[in-house]
Amino acid sequence: MAFIDKTIAVTADVRDVYDAWAAFEHYPKFMKTVEAVTLVEEDQLHWVAVIEEDTVEWDADLVEHVVDEKIAWRAIDGRETGEVRFEKLAAGKTMVTYQLEYDPAAWEGEPDAVRRWMNRRVDRDLDAFKNMVEAAE
Repeated sequence: MAFIDKTIAVTADVRDVYDAWAAFEHYPKFMKTVEAVTLVEEDQLHWVAVIEEDTVEWDADLVEHVVDEKIAWRAIDGRETGEVRFEKLAAGKTMVTYQLEYDPAAWEGEPDAVRRWMNRRVDRDLDAFKNMVEAAE
C-alpha cells in the first residue's frame, strides 16, 4: 500500500470549504481525471475517471461524514481508503488535510509510476479545489 498525506490552506470559511468538498457531483470541476461522481445511495458513490484515455469506474462507501470536520471513504474493491479533514484556522481560513491509502497494483501501470502520478494528481486537485473555493468567496 502507498500513502499520501497533503495539506492546503484555503482562504474561506470552514463551512464553505466543507460544503464545496461535500458536493460530490462537482468533483470534475477540480479533479482533472474525474468525469463523474454520482451518489447512488445515501452512503455510496460511483466514480468514473479517465486515466490516459482509459475509462475506470469504481464504487466507494462513505464511512464517516461529520459536518464541517471530516469526510472518509473506502473503495468497495479495496483500491483505496481516504479522508479529508477540515480545520478552522482563523476567521475566513481553513486547513484541508487530504489522506489517501491506496494499492498501486489496483491501477494500471508500473507501481512507482502510479505513486508519482497519484502524488502529482492530488497536488493538482488540491490546488484546483483551493482556487475554485477562493474564487467563489
